[in-house]
Amino acid sequence: MKELVKLFAALSIPLLLAGCLLIPGKFESQLRLMNNGTYSFTYNGQMQLAEGDDSPMSSQSAEMDGDSPESGQKDDEQKNAAMRSIFGGAVPGDDEGLKEFAAQLAKYDGWNKVEYMGDNLFEVEYAVSGNFDQMFAFPTIPGATMQFPFVQIIRRSGGELEISTPAMAGPGGLAGAMGPMPMGGSSKQKTQPIDGNFTIETDGEVLSNNTADGYKMKGAMKSLHWKVDDASSAGGSPRAIVKLAR
Repeated sequence: MKELVKLFAALSIPLLLAGCLLIPGKFESQLRLMNNGTYSFTYNGQMQLAEGDDSPMSSQSAEMDGDSPESGQKDDEQKNAAMRSIFGGAVPGDDEGLKEFAAQLAKYDGWNKVEYMGDNLFEVEYAVSGNFDQMFAFPTIPGATMQFPFVQIIRRSGGELEISTPAMAGPGGLAGAMGPMPMGGSSKQKTQPIDGNFTIETDGEVLSNNTADGYKMKGAMKSLHWKVDDASSAGGSPRAIVKLAR
């Protein structure tokens, strides 16, 4: 699992260089995995583009190099173009563009509500269910050149399902792997703190998990719960391995 976190950290570097990262805000999310091969997933709450501060050293360097205002404007245009490519059209601070981004997401299956609230913040209601195949990831952004999931399920060669939450907060998650990040430091845009609850319910076999207290039984169902916030345990972002009967 630690290797998986490092991999996601490495893959996220282009997002950080572009100056933003798609992360949760306040949310309630549940994943249900059943021995008969069916699944259901819900995510209700906030989704946000966290924008990093522009590096003052970069600005000073540009001044020392004698770059003109036109050169700086060109750099901003290139940065915005890179972010549009990464996020499927979304650029932090572009309210009209983010409204269009929300309207596009709402056209796809599962996105029952996508409302842009301003300040790079979206209110979303997402729900999908069906027969589990090989892989699941949320969110999947149409047109984006890089996907960075809040929740992901990958099937191992032995049939076990590895559940990870790369973009969720926690000392062992992305923020911990990358070190301090300048999210929310800008006076123009403020990032909402990540504050949510993630639950897995299954009648399968729970092989491993990093909950604080392990799973609880509810009849034939096992329930695993994580509180996701700045005070999350050092175990890191929620993760588990589940093996189903089929």
